[in-house]
Amino acid sequence: MPLTAIHDRLADTSSLFVAALGIWALFLRFRSRPLDSNWSGAAVIAELLLIAQFALGAILYVQGLDALLPRPFMHILYGVVAIITIPASYAYFGNVEDENVKTLAMAFVYLFLWGIVQRAGSVATYLPPNL
Repeated sequence: MPLTAIHDRLADTSSLFVAALGIWALFLRFRSRPLDSNWSGAAVIAELLLIAQFALGAILYVQGLDALLPRPFMHILYGVVAIITIPASYAYFGNVEDENVKTLAMAFVYLFLWGIVQRAGSVATYLPPNL
């Protein structure tokens, strides 16, 4: 399986995973429960998925496959934003005392991240190679 296909499938997996985390956080908020250790563990897995996807993208970039993208720097920008969103949100919202506010904020952060991953995929439509 080529690396481009693995990168594409990993993008789909990351997208579904962060969407599920956002919905899960909303569910916890509506039940007036704080984010638990299960959710936090899943958030770490989401970050690892995004890092793996970013690493594969970096390998593809070094191989010169960025020339197949119509706007490679937009794709890279979305990848960098996806990587830094989770640590930045924990740094910013980690000290919030009200657990309901923290849960709602993290739900919106993960739904924002879902949009970023979707947008990164939409600017990554590969152009067919000239034969």
